[in-house]
Amino acid sequence: MSGGDPSTGSPKRILIIHTDGNTFNNPSLKCVIDLLLGKGCEIDLRYPKSNAPMPSPRGVRLLPYGRIAKHVKANVFDRLASRRLATLCVRAEKLALYRDYDLIIGVDRQGLIEAGILHRLTGTPYVFFSFEIMFASETSVRYKALEREAAAGVSLWLVQDEARARQLELENGLQAANRFLLPLASAGAGAPGPRRLRDLLGVPEDMHVAIAIGSVEGWSMTGRILQSVAGWPRGWALIVHERYGRTRERLRAELAQVAHLVGRTIFLSHTAPEMVDDMGAVLAGIAVGLAFYEPDFKGSYTGRNLQHLGMASGKISTYLRYGVPVILNDIGLYPGEARHFGFGRVAEAPEQIAAHLNLCRDEHCGSSARRYFLEKLDFNVHAQGLWSRLREAMAPRGAQP
Repeated sequence: MSGGDPSTGSPKRILIIHTDGNTFNNPSLKCVIDLLLGKGCEIDLRYPKSNAPMPSPRGVRLLPYGRIAKHVKANVFDRLASRRLATLCVRAEKLALYRDYDLIIGVDRQGLIEAGILHRLTGTPYVFFSFEIMFASETSVRYKALEREAAAGVSLWLVQDEARARQLELENGLQAANRFLLPLASAGAGAPGPRRLRDLLGVPEDMHVAIAIGSVEGWSMTGRILQSVAGWPRGWALIVHERYGRTRERLRAELAQVAHLVGRTIFLSHTAPEMVDDMGAVLAGIAVGLAFYEPDFKGSYTGRNLQHLGMASGKISTYLRYGVPVILNDIGLYPGEARHFGFGRVAEAPEQIAAHLNLCRDEHCGSSARRYFLEKLDFNVHAQGLWSRLREAMAPRGAQP
């Protein structure tokens, strides 16, 4: 499987396997796609259909699969964790869909496993991009075996920070020399949009606004954030912006308990920007961003994966990109950074948000937020180094049947 030919100047061809189905809602993946397209690469994107917006940028060939295929894959890769059946699935997709590639990027566990199988079938080099860490103690030896086997052959692996890198090395047997640390963040400073979400929702002009964006599942503590609003200082309102625009639907039970505040100090967003880096309208006129995480250990995604959050918070980096100070709880690496660099306040729990709101209105907080983003997180800071490593990974390899 050899795609672009450097001697003829033909474009490199990249396959990205991302089984979450929300590629353009992920700041790092969106930036990597933009980087590859900017370098003249052609991209095939394999993903399951979902509620997430899926635009079709020029140069990206979308390869979606539906509910039945997703169910089959879940059984093969997760419940059975069968190498033989996984190989049959990937071989069938290779014959029906895939072209010749210069590089495969496998995102998270299933993407890594599929990329590893394609490597065995074709010899194409592959990269592992981690956003979620699956721990053997929360899954099983059999479940992890497929992932560890695939991890052994990666040319390069990407993770957000040192803390998550250490956990990933231990869980997957990865080589530290092959890693690249890439913060979960968009490219460049964010600019306010021409229209403001707060105005569209009817938030009074004289009110200060805090916002909670992203997932509203229990581990995000959104229910407790809603409950806390009754005790906020006068003149403050909350906007809840579920990332796919299903705020009321996803919070039906929690909203019933604060129904008297909805439309007065609690406002619900039902918009969903196509691109994660297009949040200017959502965050324009926002005084504070809220980011709370609580591992619930109900599954492999919301247990130790959240306990070892590190800097894998897209919502925090998004707030900082737009110069919005953050109130966050003490989990991962961002709280220490907030204390040191002054871009936010650390609260013990959502019930303590009220005590920090007015303190975040300090102009220094906003300028510190934007400065921290541009110096530490901005994808542009890391883009050239990443491109060099990806080019190295695309070097011709011999097939390994």
